[in-house]
Amino acid sequence: MKVVFALVLISLLYACTDPITVGSELLDSDRASVGERTDLPFTTRVVREDSLLSYNGTSVQFNDERAVPTPGAFTFGQIEEPTFGTTRHSVYLTPRLPRNASGLPIVPQFASLLNVTIDSVVVILPIDTVRAFYGSGRTFPYQAFEISEPIGFLSDYYTDDSFPTEGTNLGYDGSFTATKEATLVRDTSITSPAVERAHVRVRLSDDFAARIDALPAESYTTDSTFRDDFAGIYLTPDGPSQALVTLAAAEPANQTPYSGFNFYFQDSTGQPAFYRMGFLLALPNNDYDYSGSLVEPLLEPGPDNEMVAVAGQGGVMTEINLEDIGSLENRVINRAVLEIPVANVEGVSYSDYPLPTRLELFYRASQDGPLLFIEDRVELVRTRASNANVNFFLGGGLETEDNVRLYSPAFSIHMQRIIDGEVPPRLYLRVTPLETNEIRAARALLNGPAAGVNPARIRVTFTDLD
Repeated sequence: MKVVFALVLISLLYACTDPITVGSELLDSDRASVGERTDLPFTTRVVREDSLLSYNGTSVQFNDERAVPTPGAFTFGQIEEPTFGTTRHSVYLTPRLPRNASGLPIVPQFASLLNVTIDSVVVILPIDTVRAFYGSGRTFPYQAFEISEPIGFLSDYYTDDSFPTEGTNLGYDGSFTATKEATLVRDTSITSPAVERAHVRVRLSDDFAARIDALPAESYTTDSTFRDDFAGIYLTPDGPSQALVTLAAAEPANQTPYSGFNFYFQDSTGQPAFYRMGFLLALPNNDYDYSGSLVEPLLEPGPDNEMVAVAGQGGVMTEINLEDIGSLENRVINRAVLEIPVANVEGVSYSDYPLPTRLELFYRASQDGPLLFIEDRVELVRTRASNANVNFFLGGGLETEDNVRLYSPAFSIHMQRIIDGEVPPRLYLRVTPLETNEIRAARALLNGPAAGVNPARIRVTFTDLD
């Protein structure tokens, strides 16, 4: 048996020594014809991007805030400049009562003892040092308004949602500064050793501290009871910071907890102490005003074939309409790529507000339907490809060729679906909302298909079936 196996193996090895000759006996008429096109006609226009899902409350299976996942990161600040106008990122922060080992809410001493009063209230937010800043500013003017009514945690919320607030500004300082360097969170008078982290501090007014101090112990019986008395804070810019800062609603799991509403007081023995409420929800509210900006006329009806724009986190995106795909019928798409260069516009610099690291293509199944992943990404995810492999096959990363900066997102499978009539011949180019290592509000001006220099184009390689 071993001799037979060895002979078979040797024959297979000899059979594989000259793979180039495989199929050489085919007639020329039987060979597949491979071709390429770079002149596929298409038009472009700039449209507002869809708002993003910021919280998925319908996935919470129980009417219990302990089932709510820890809120994620968000960006804060206001940028005003002539290219993209005004970008304004705010956040709604709602409280989560701390609990003891039995899972019951902890009643603070300042609510249960007459001789203990609150000294100050400070909202503490960790800085995401990986994404940190988008822009050169480091001082952030702010206002803080109390949320009027409790925000439920069983609903879905989007980045353009807003909620009613009271009219009095509860901000104490009017601005905060931010740095990636670790700074003191609490000194040794409260905790030992002292805690130092990259974070921002937003102190609230003494009047607000006095109001919370006056709440009875009964207010802390349940989460819903407490949120009837204090539903949370709306933190919003009070002027340009010329940067966005990425803040986290919670510190990493391996760190001493410090984020949230921190109430400082002297305990019944006269020692400094604090009571910390974490955040139940951190709901971003992102607003864009393009009035008077370079982008404003691009949002008018009609094509923008010379120049287009993209801006992430609910800003703007570029709609791409394929005009003549009949020439690709009876052909199998091997590779389809949009090649779209960065526009060089006089007076526009990307030094303060860097270009996005990746752009990606999406589509709508119907005119008013939601933005969906193209089939190329769906198939990669279905096969459990790593993020690195997904990004490699989809392309779309910022690259430089012959001193031209450009993006080349691929849509090969999706192009075949367009040709087969399964999806509309329309795509949307966006700053990918899935990037985890950069601020997703990055933006860019790009060349359209009618640009005078380095126009956008679609490169398609195919195999003829005829």
